[in-house]
Amino acid sequence: MGVRGLKTYIESSNRNDLRSWPFRDKQLIIDGCNLYYCLYFGCNLDQMHGGDYDAFEEMITRFFENLRACDIEPYVVLDGGADHTNKKLDTLMERHQDKINSAFALSVGKKGKVLPIHIKDVFTQLLRKLRVPLVQCLEEADWEIAALAKEWNCPVLSDDSDFYIFNLEAGLLPIAHFQWEHVKVDRRTNKKFIQAKHFTVSKFCASFNMNADLLPVFASILGNDYVKLQNIKNLDWEKYAKPGMENTHIDGLLNWLSQFPRPEAAVSALLKLTDHKEKNLVQEALHNGIQEYKLISGYLAQFFRSKTIPRTAYTGPLQILPEQTLRLLLDGEMSSLVIDTLVHQRVSLPPQVEDFQLPCSSETSRPIRQVIYGLLLLGEQQTGKPIKTLPGASKPYVKEYSRLQLNLNSQKVEAIKTKVMEGLQLETVWEVPHDVQLQVLLDTLGVSSEMLREIPHALQLQMLVTRYWLVNAQPSPSKVHLWGLLLGMVYGKVSCTSQTQKDKLLRLKNLKNGQRRMHPDHETAHLYSQWQSCLKWSLCLNCLLCSPVPEPEVARLYRGTLVHQVVGELRRGISLDSLLVRGSSTERFFKQLKDAVVSLVGEDLIKTMRTGLERRDAEKTHRYYNGQNQPIDELSSWIENRMFEIDDDDDDLKENRSKAKNHKTELPDISCTIRTRHKAKARNGNHSSKKYERVCFETLMDL
Repeated sequence: MGVRGLKTYIESSNRNDLRSWPFRDKQLIIDGCNLYYCLYFGCNLDQMHGGDYDAFEEMITRFFENLRACDIEPYVVLDGGADHTNKKLDTLMERHQDKINSAFALSVGKKGKVLPIHIKDVFTQLLRKLRVPLVQCLEEADWEIAALAKEWNCPVLSDDSDFYIFNLEAGLLPIAHFQWEHVKVDRRTNKKFIQAKHFTVSKFCASFNMNADLLPVFASILGNDYVKLQNIKNLDWEKYAKPGMENTHIDGLLNWLSQFPRPEAAVSALLKLTDHKEKNLVQEALHNGIQEYKLISGYLAQFFRSKTIPRTAYTGPLQILPEQTLRLLLDGEMSSLVIDTLVHQRVSLPPQVEDFQLPCSSETSRPIRQVIYGLLLLGEQQTGKPIKTLPGASKPYVKEYSRLQLNLNSQKVEAIKTKVMEGLQLETVWEVPHDVQLQVLLDTLGVSSEMLREIPHALQLQMLVTRYWLVNAQPSPSKVHLWGLLLGMVYGKVSCTSQTQKDKLLRLKNLKNGQRRMHPDHETAHLYSQWQSCLKWSLCLNCLLCSPVPEPEVARLYRGTLVHQVVGELRRGISLDSLLVRGSSTERFFKQLKDAVVSLVGEDLIKTMRTGLERRDAEKTHRYYNGQNQPIDELSSWIENRMFEIDDDDDDLKENRSKAKNHKTELPDISCTIRTRHKAKARNGNHSSKKYERVCFETLMDL
């Protein structure tokens, strides 16, 4: 949810709605998704290279350690599936498109905001490790968070502006003003506290002499994720604003509403301002908007205290889930993809920073998701609603939303079963032998049980995913990409041990500490995005099958800036041996990982893999041909490099940018904006070099 502009208004210089509060020794309900979103972006962690999960884990660990130092008792609540009524579908689609645009901007060195796709996995794994109470809701969490805060009479920690509307006696602590990094000590009591800002609806409404029940009307008029009344929203509320106020539209609307004693009177007055043809629509929308903020007891309190599964989970599409699966969902151990598949037969695949000329990186992991859909939708289970099937076929499908170049795109993806899944029912998956559960996973990832015996138990899932990636990724990974991925795992393994062990990383450690801001190499970014996607859905399938192989610590498996830098160093001629200390634990662990890969894919595949040094050789050739008529591939490489050297102060560029802004609603045709060595299937070869350079240029100006 979210009320547009309200947060800015409350925090404006001529308002005094946030009061200082030395916060300690209390219960605190935390909006978990909002927390990791705000902290990841607020601490400027990597987005361009797929995420630095270990740095994120360290930050979250410090956050909860500081809460406990101040005797603050946290309860974390996460979003689950999408709203079952689909009221918010348009908003979700708009946000998905925005994320695609942001990912593309990051891929060409511009600013954007894209969460790495395993942030929620790392977050939930860490909270279980830290023993922080956690619940993942079955739908969106805002209402349940507010209901719990009201029931327990404790504040909410969030930056979601909807919590400025819910009438919570204990109020809201905005994350942006929660100074968790600087724990202070009260000199009088010698007790630690965190300096915070505190908001309450009662004090806010008192400043307008307004009934607090009118705030939901205000939110509905202004527009939130559920209600969009454009004609009402655009009325001239500014004329009611106090002189000298910022955000006069909001201030005027609040002043206008304050004249009414009850919501009914305000709604009646609004309807008089509405065109007769739209009265019924507006009245219904306002009624529904007001209902969104009415609070009764939810199910979170019971689940936090006694792990009681809510009754709503035993009705409708979720009723086919075994109790153990429902518990895993509520505990945050299972992906909310399960909920969206059963309730909507619709899944939104998170965008990543990748090569936007190539097919979406999630295409590689589609066969894994198809097996997940098969487990959830195929069989004799009764979901409580009709299951959609493909035209002319009896097979259920899931509508997947991802990207086609820069456009949000949907495809109907068929649910499938592997051979061993015949007769396997979701409600009895917990009862079948471990060997059957394991075989479903192995069949999906294309590995035999004999091959698995060669892999150490703790490394099995990450190595199975790596094998699947090597065989199925497009373009095919090179040796430098494989070595970079494995060296990232080595760093993740050793970096959480003693300082002595850390020092043995030497060159690898120096790479991590000496990292600089690097624009992503498109080929490398695309390949590692495919690997991360394969890992994400393999984790989900493994959990759905009752974890026949151990779940790895995701934060130990991938550090984006490091693996990208390793690939760059290897391409520049640094030897693999120089990144590891001979005879050290790091070298032994790398060899263990390498041997595991070889045992899964065979030495022949490793030998036939391209080295990944071809690009370095091509760059040498490019320099040799400098000043001559260049082939299109080399000219494309030159243009790609030039994309990051454009001076924003150039007058000619400003003129082009101004022209581009007139067409900013049109997504650029990027079939010729990003070039890699692997473009046979995706590029449009009809463009001349001059036209290609111009399109690249105009695309950048449009961002």
